[in-house]
Amino acid sequence: MLLPILLFGVAALTSATPLRFDGSAVLKATPATEAQLTVLRDLRVNWSVAKGLDWWAGPTVVGQAVMLRVNPSNRAFVEDTFSSASLPWTVMIADVQALVEQQQERGPQTNDAFNFSVYHKLDEINTWVLSLPKQYPGLVESIQVGTSYEKRPIYALKISNGTAAQPKPAFWLDGGIHAREWITSATVLYMLNELLVQFGRDNQITALINAMDIYVLPVFNVDGYDYTWTKDRMWRKTRSKGHGVCVGVDPNRNWDFHWAEGGTSGNPCDDEYEGPKAFSEIEVYSVAMYIKNHSNINGYINFHSFGQLWMSPWGYTAAKPKDFDTQNDLSAKAVAALATVHGTKYQYGPIYTTIYPASGSSVDWTYGVVDTIYSYGVELRDTGEYGFLLPANEIVPSGEETFAALRVALQYVRDHPRP
Repeated sequence: MLLPILLFGVAALTSATPLRFDGSAVLKATPATEAQLTVLRDLRVNWSVAKGLDWWAGPTVVGQAVMLRVNPSNRAFVEDTFSSASLPWTVMIADVQALVEQQQERGPQTNDAFNFSVYHKLDEINTWVLSLPKQYPGLVESIQVGTSYEKRPIYALKISNGTAAQPKPAFWLDGGIHAREWITSATVLYMLNELLVQFGRDNQITALINAMDIYVLPVFNVDGYDYTWTKDRMWRKTRSKGHGVCVGVDPNRNWDFHWAEGGTSGNPCDDEYEGPKAFSEIEVYSVAMYIKNHSNINGYINFHSFGQLWMSPWGYTAAKPKDFDTQNDLSAKAVAALATVHGTKYQYGPIYTTIYPASGSSVDWTYGVVDTIYSYGVELRDTGEYGFLLPANEIVPSGEETFAALRVALQYVRDHPRP
């Protein structure tokens, strides 16, 4: 039963033409009863791979909406399933292909400056990132954290003003761990630029950079991100092979802390496939070892989309960690600051209870293994109107509001060092 879907996937790997989404739509349904929730869970677990279903928001609890991308070959099956459960649905996005094309529009380029109001390909991002040490000598250092499965360099930047006798506390930001979540890399790039431009001009930013080092990794999953531009805009995972006929692992389910304990999949064809073992993915292992070897990293944010959520550990269990109160205090202050910019409202709380169970995540690992108390997973704009296909005209607003939250997070970590 899997064969037609899997053969299509193999063909997509070898085709030079990007996959199109003509006739694809995103449906939204909200279970009102446990029986309806059970139907949705069965659809997610037993039919996603066989029917080629793309869950943008999966079933969690009664009253929480699901969002599901369908195409002409599976839409009737999904709608019939909804109808059999007396589950009403609405069309959130009527034309996925139109939004894909809109996201890739570049507009006129008036000068050689990096344009933060459009989405960029991987080579464009790398070119700009590697140019920054020359633009900001003594303030920025480029770092190759590792090399991907497909042999692409994974570049980060270290922002640091001068040297100190002892390592300064540090903060780490990364985007693009899930390839299709373009707004994360775009927002991280915007904030990276703001940190550099505001140093020496803005008293708060200058003081923060003087007091701490900041590491910025704009594109974590470089192979997957490149693949979303060249082949499949909706790709999520890495691009590693050796998993049967299916490709890739979910890089945010592959970390070596309570790996494969829930909120993951053992099916290599599933978008949440945890991998054959913890740290099987070279990208994940490389970033983890870099962080582990820099024990002064006291703050960590792993950016995702979408949902407008600011989340702290744990993801593997509903139990609250010993540092929950202080973690939650930072979350509350950050989302309050974010809301002052454009009025965007975020929810906050532990991953497990705020969004869903997710074991083997980066946030649990940075907190549970290297004791980075202030570890967060942040789901950026929006709440489903555009989902993963957020228009480019929302990049700068996302960057502006998230930068306001980042200011608060940096200052909080500076003022509340771990014991």
